[in-house]
Amino acid sequence: MRNHERTLQQLDPLAAGTSWDVALFFGIATWAYAAVVSTSNFRHSDQPVFLIVALVLFSLGVLVHLWSAAPRHAPYTRRSYSIVVFLIISAGACEIVSDGGGTISMLTDWGPIAVALIFASASGYRPLPDQYYAGLAAVLTLGGMLAVDGLHHELPFGLAYFAVSGITLIAIVVLGQASYTYKASRILMAWQKTVNENAVDPADVSTQELSEPITHEAREFFIGLLDSGRVTEEDTEHARALAGQIRSQLLEMTAQTWVERAGCTLHDPEHVLSDLELSAQSALSALISGMTDANVSNIQVSLRVDPTTQRLSCVIQGTENAQGLSGGKLRTHLSSFLRVMYVVFEDVRFITNDGNVNVMFYYAK
Repeated sequence: MRNHERTLQQLDPLAAGTSWDVALFFGIATWAYAAVVSTSNFRHSDQPVFLIVALVLFSLGVLVHLWSAAPRHAPYTRRSYSIVVFLIISAGACEIVSDGGGTISMLTDWGPIAVALIFASASGYRPLPDQYYAGLAAVLTLGGMLAVDGLHHELPFGLAYFAVSGITLIAIVVLGQASYTYKASRILMAWQKTVNENAVDPADVSTQELSEPITHEAREFFIGLLDSGRVTEEDTEHARALAGQIRSQLLEMTAQTWVERAGCTLHDPEHVLSDLELSAQSALSALISGMTDANVSNIQVSLRVDPTTQRLSCVIQGTENAQGLSGGKLRTHLSSFLRVMYVVFEDVRFITNDGNVNVMFYYAK
């Protein structure tokens, strides 16, 4: 069962899609920087073995971070974050040990700055307490390593300055990102509460949804009555017929769900569609709209309760159109919608085969 947490990824799934791009950029760029600096300084390192270990640990940390941050693996769990924090801090510590020069440079000593950049790219995936604990662990560990390393060298500004200057960037990044996460999450939660309180029940039917021919005919009928200034027996019969058509269409629309009014066929024998919260309804509706825009036809939505986990098992099926998108182009077109689905739902799978489109996922309220 998914644990819903106060993270920007889960509170704002749409924005979380862009967070993946940021994580990918910072992860690859920081790893490339560490690799280049390590290669160039390898011969000058006092402990080259520790430098190799540092680069290996950092590489593993970046890989776990990027795997966990990928939208299809959402959400970014505390366990994954703990592994990343351990690997990244360990890499920074080993990098400090490998350099016996007694000085710290933002250009040649990549340990502290690499830790800060990875923490920054992961800030949108974990709540405030986790970020503080990770930052505290990094500051204490790397600050202690710098202090121990500084004991063996003459430092022009003293040991305290040497240790504090090395961890300042980490402290600034963690405090800044955690503060932003806290304020942004509060705003999002307040906004979602307001939306949920004022949301319109999808089962409610507005007269604006009546078919255009009927509304046009009714409008012309009333205009004709106003122009003539009198009501004949024929007008009475016409009005009775129009009222019957409008009443029957309203009854038909009232019996329909929001999925059916979107032009889809709904299979919901257990009547569990109402269990979907507003965020889930929005994500599902957006995906259906995206499939419709890509000319996917015969869209069917099937819902049932999984007897083992009690989660809702959901399947969306459709047929590719010859005039529409297919295969990889269809996946690319729906990628932004799927990013949201990965966060809101569980075990999301998108499969296209022989012209058939299938999206399968689970939902746990």
